[in-house]
Amino acid sequence: MRLLLKLFAAPVMLALTLLTAIMMFLFDICSFLLTVASVITALLGIGLFFTPTPHGGFIFLFLAFLLSPYGLQAVAGLLIEAVDGLGSSLHRFLVS
Repeated sequence: MRLLLKLFAAPVMLALTLLTAIMMFLFDICSFLLTVASVITALLGIGLFFTPTPHGGFIFLFLAFLLSPYGLQAVAGLLIEAVDGLGSSLHRFLVS
């Protein structure tokens, strides 16, 4: 029974490993682009504080936070680590 489970787990582990590699590649590219967009958005937000209606500045700074490495990029990194952890646990199951 354990051998049958290992036969079914092997392709899933391979798929998770490939998915993790692809997601890490895309994450590296997108994190650079999102960081650049975050800096530009933050500068625009600071500039909007000197206009008659500074509400846009708060909105732009919030968007800059979401685009920064502490916002959505951190959430994406956690999801990639979760998929990688699942693949690692399947690998440990197959080796045992």
